[in-house]
Amino acid sequence: MYSEKEARELVIEAGHKLLEKKLVARTWGNISARISESEFIITPSGKGYDTLRPEDLVKVKIADCSWDGNIKPSSEKGVHADAYRLRPEADFVIHTHQFYASAVAAEEKDTDFAPCAAYGLPGTKKLRKNVSACISENPREKAFLLAKHGTLLIGNNADEAFSLAAELEENSRAAFLKRVPDSDREYAGYIDPDSVKPDEFAYAALQQDPYVSECCRTGLRQRPYVDDFAQMIGVSMNCCDRSARAIKIAAAGRNAVLVKGVGAICFGNTMEDALAAAMIVSKNCACACYVRNAKPLGIADSALQRYVYLNKYSKQKDE
Repeated sequence: MYSEKEARELVIEAGHKLLEKKLVARTWGNISARISESEFIITPSGKGYDTLRPEDLVKVKIADCSWDGNIKPSSEKGVHADAYRLRPEADFVIHTHQFYASAVAAEEKDTDFAPCAAYGLPGTKKLRKNVSACISENPREKAFLLAKHGTLLIGNNADEAFSLAAELEENSRAAFLKRVPDSDREYAGYIDPDSVKPDEFAYAALQQDPYVSECCRTGLRQRPYVDDFAQMIGVSMNCCDRSARAIKIAAAGRNAVLVKGVGAICFGNTMEDALAAAMIVSKNCACACYVRNAKPLGIADSALQRYVYLNKYSKQKDE
């Protein structure tokens, strides 16, 4: 285990690494390091990794998830506490939203390279219970898929946790490409995203990739297959023709829209937000291509997450 000073420094470093390797977007995901048999250090709730300082991290007790100080820890502190409780040898835990592993996890099934914990809304007792059960039922596993959410990596140290994330992503990509062949699809057109953004947004970004292209081709409204899409984009993403009027109508109440023959246009109050939305749209489209007939998130769950995000987490990130 780590000293408290070392743990705080390692978690800050890991946060920067998560962003650099695009394993998370915005404030999603969380990181912790054990500092004793009874306590760990974890990232706070709703704060961006790029501005985190060692003093922003929170010391949490494994036994009851109580914490020191006035800063609120990650809502997934219980998941981390259970990981340390069930795996006494573990000293570092990472929860990511990495691309291909999230797509595979959207199917809500175990794979031959990682078990999948059943779905629960983020930050809830149900999610904690489901993840804890999955860890208990798979005592030799260290890498876990979280249904329609992301991953959990339980390492003996920080380096092992990141190695587990990389290995899980490699295996997930291989499984994904067996079902969804890689493509170099050509795009039929281009739109200046700034010319069609709704008035309530200051920035826009165009996302073009094979998975977005395939979803544009179907012309269907896209539902969330991962929690972060429900939170940042909305309960659905419309697909429309390429006129500015059609795009603005389709984008009402949402942070992204699919445009036939073009791609996804994503909006935000900052360019960082618009680019994060583009990353999440691409991942959700990849999920849609992979899961085929599997059910998306329910409308009620999606709407609740969207409400909480708009009224809580996005504001915390911007503070």
